[in-house]
Amino acid sequence: MREIVGESLAERLVEWGVDTVFGLPGDGINGLMEGFRRHQDRLRFLLVHHEEAAAFMATGYAKATGRLGVCVATSGPGGIHLLNGLYDAKLDHVPVLAITGMQETSLLGSHYQQEVHLDRLYQDVAGYNLMITNPQQMPAVVDLAIREALAGRTVSHLTFPNDIQVAPVGQDPYRHPAPGTPPS
Repeated sequence: MREIVGESLAERLVEWGVDTVFGLPGDGINGLMEGFRRHQDRLRFLLVHHEEAAAFMATGYAKATGRLGVCVATSGPGGIHLLNGLYDAKLDHVPVLAITGMQETSLLGSHYQQEVHLDRLYQDVAGYNLMITNPQQMPAVVDLAIREALAGRTVSHLTFPNDIQVAPVGQDPYRHPAPGTPPS
């Protein structure tokens, strides 16, 4: 079975010592949920009744343990509901990584169902905030996001479009005019 970006994300979280992710599944994060499922022996997904609870639980986990709290929500309104808990983390200076879904890249800007640009919405709450646009960004941006959350004792946010979540982790869909290479 090929490794998808969602699975690479789960592996990277485990490598950073994350053992619990708080969240609520939705169609905007199916690829991420598949990655969590493939690593359920090492990464526990704690189902909540509302996304706001996921963010507060991740924040409470970080406060109680001193470790990184992680929450996940689907695209659109699901991602919006994380904000209350994330502001609690930011204002109390605890490290939390928020992971959200996004419409697939070919639909961005088309006013697709519940399209909300969560990377723009999270600008104030997150010290590190990025929409993943290329599968090759894994795992470097996860490392950057987690380092910022831990070192800055703040919130970091990564949002993954649907097509990126299920893409093979080494896939590069773009031609590059510059000689640069993804960080490793």
